[in-house]
Amino acid sequence: MIALAAFCCPAPTLAQSASVASPASTNGAASVAALYAEAEGYARKKYEAFEREGTGYDPKLVEQVEREQRALAARYAAEVEARGSLGAQELFFLGQLYNVADDGERAFATMFKFLAEHSPSASDREKQTARYVIALQTAKKGALVEAETALAEYLKVAAPAAHEQRYRLESALATSYRARKQPQQAIEHARAALAAARELHAAQPLDAATRDAVFYRTLSFIHDAALDLKQTGEAIAALQELRRLSVSFPSADLYRRATILLGRIVPPVAYVSRPDDPLFSAGARLAPEIAVKDWIDQKPATLASLRGRVVLLDFWALWCTPCHAALPHIAEWQEKYEKRGLSVVALTEYRNTVNGRRVRTPQEVGELRNFKRGARLPFGFAVADSTATADAYGVTTIPVAVLIDRRGVVRFLNVGAHETDIEELHQMIVRLLDEKDESE
Repeated sequence: MIALAAFCCPAPTLAQSASVASPASTNGAASVAALYAEAEGYARKKYEAFEREGTGYDPKLVEQVEREQRALAARYAAEVEARGSLGAQELFFLGQLYNVADDGERAFATMFKFLAEHSPSASDREKQTARYVIALQTAKKGALVEAETALAEYLKVAAPAAHEQRYRLESALATSYRARKQPQQAIEHARAALAAARELHAAQPLDAATRDAVFYRTLSFIHDAALDLKQTGEAIAALQELRRLSVSFPSADLYRRATILLGRIVPPVAYVSRPDDPLFSAGARLAPEIAVKDWIDQKPATLASLRGRVVLLDFWALWCTPCHAALPHIAEWQEKYEKRGLSVVALTEYRNTVNGRRVRTPQEVGELRNFKRGARLPFGFAVADSTATADAYGVTTIPVAVLIDRRGVVRFLNVGAHETDIEELHQMIVRLLDEKDESE
């Protein structure tokens, strides 16, 4: 997994953020390369530490960590600049420090000087990195003609796998075009950014938070720019594509956000993927396996063992009132469609914690059993002692229903328990049951 730190990563509360440290700067002989490596990797190390600690995503902290990273890079750049005469390598890494610091003028000038003075002796990688920084900062500055030229120069020699840099360049140009009231050109570059993001994620999967942020920002940008042009159909198509991707990942939170935007234009009809959609090919997009600590009044199962059946994976909790509204309907469907191939997995989590870990208590197990009996549910409960499965499905709010077809592929997501949600979920269950099992 890789993360684009400039977009989104797991993060804790603001109080848990550490101040900027600068061990490399205490040594006057530290190479500029080492200073750059520390500044460039600052945010990544922070996010990795937060993820190990199991802390939650907080956009305010992401912004704070990025500010700290920019400040660290700016301080190191000032230290290097103060050294006076710089060699080729020092100049190259100074340009990268300014780029991390988001000091566009100095980053551009330093890399331009590097290419002008040291191009014959520089490596192809160094020259291409310099071209990338020049193109990026020119795009951010809004010098669109120059930015297009710089992008073209960069693309002439871009490595096939340079998807992340291509994504950043195209996104920067799209933003600048829209800021200058040129939405059509903005859409064209946003589409190129989307293609680069797809290639990037296909080559080396992004972590879930970064993946969702990248695709949401790109497709919602296309949606916004299309509305600038009063191209409602294209705006809707962008959001439908976002919902399509949400189901394929799967990410219930991304699906929810796309549906909210869609609802501002038209009533958002439920989205279910086609069985022949290449994005959902069996084997390549199998639903993430579930992690269950205890099965209460139900025979243990895995998604793999349920292959050949349609699975309704229901994320719920005892304390969740909307979840209770959905359960009687799910019970009815289980009794009505079980022989046709429907299996229900009602997944919840232990809520009692000890030292930050969820633990099973006899009282909570008893509450779950009593609830099942009182509600006369024909299925038991799968109980997790971590958020691993919820995280794998992008569940940030409940209830969430996930429909998995007979091949083991996620085909439908539903967030909420309004009457329309219940009706749509029922229709999708029947639709998937009606599909012929391709393995037969």
